[in-house]
Amino acid sequence: MAIATKKREAFERHQELFDFARAYLSEAFPNPERAGCPLDHVLRSFARTPRQVARSIADHVSCCSPCFNTYTAHLEQARAEAKQSRQTARVMRIRWFLASAGVAIGLLIVVYAGLMKPPNKPSATLNPPTPASQPASSGQVPVMASVRVLLDLTTAAPERGLRPRSQTPMRSISAEPRVDLILRLPLGSEAGRYSVSLASKRRTEWSSIARARIEDGEPVLNIRCDFSHVPDGTYELVVASRGQRLRLPLVIARPSDQQR
Repeated sequence: MAIATKKREAFERHQELFDFARAYLSEAFPNPERAGCPLDHVLRSFARTPRQVARSIADHVSCCSPCFNTYTAHLEQARAEAKQSRQTARVMRIRWFLASAGVAIGLLIVVYAGLMKPPNKPSATLNPPTPASQPASSGQVPVMASVRVLLDLTTAAPERGLRPRSQTPMRSISAEPRVDLILRLPLGSEAGRYSVSLASKRRTEWSSIARARIEDGEPVLNIRCDFSHVPDGTYELVVASRGQRLRLPLVIARPSDQQR
């Protein structure tokens, strides 16, 4: 009896956490212009066959409330259609339950990681030289150093209406797998959760969630990025929170291209 009670209490706690994450993601990241959003049929495919859709779609859904709500609607419709088929009802219920559980766990991990991620100390040094390392022995694996990049958004005007043309000089960043971005936000920006994404005219190439903090009286946001899969080209770095959206033009280039 005691074991059954403990299992029921654990299930209720997990359900409460899932309901909180779903309510939070459905409103926390408004995107009225649908900047960088995938097409509706992509979200429908993600709801029906999540394993066959690129991971970037799941990352985008976790930081865009309109896409999250659209995905949820497709997921509910898919469940309703599955229940209408009596011959395959049992197989479809198991399949969609597993898919929903996997997506829910992924969303909970994103929310938990964003809440618990410790801030990195900001540094004004761009691309600090890495210390010379001794040749690795046959039993050692070399550790890849991260690249630190400071981006100053203190002069950027927050976007609250129609999308303005950015007047910020364009910056260039190497397409490295470990890029530590240090974003200096405009004065008056609140501490808390921000969604950060790298978008082209067609789609979102990368997105994540980070927490901004007030350090020495200034709002600073630290986030680690993986741009190794991003093709060379011109993009927009979009930093958004509730009621505020900042855009910064960036150029992503292979390290060999930047050395030329």
